[in-house]
Amino acid sequence: MKVKLTPEGQITIPATIRQKLGLQEGDEILLLLEGTDLKLRIIKPKRLSEFYGVLPATVPYPSQETIRQSVAETLAQKT
Repeated sequence: MKVKLTPEGQITIPATIRQKLGLQEGDEILLLLEGTDLKLRIIKPKRLSEFYGVLPATVPYPSQETIRQSVAETLAQKT
C-alpha cells in the first residue's frame, strides 16, 4: 500500500491496516532501517498476567494471612 510523506515528515497508516494490527492511538512503533528499506515493528507492552508461570517457583507463595501476620510482627518490633 502506498502512502505519502507530509511536509512535517509524517505518514498515515491506513485504517484497514491499523484495524488488522490492532493499533490504537498512543501505541508505539519501532522504525528499523535495513539498507535502504524502512521496516516498522509494533511495540506492544505485555501485561503482567502474560508472565505468569514463566519462572519456576522455588518457594511456595505464602497465603495472605501469613503475609499479614509477618507484617504485623515486623511493625510490632519497630514500636
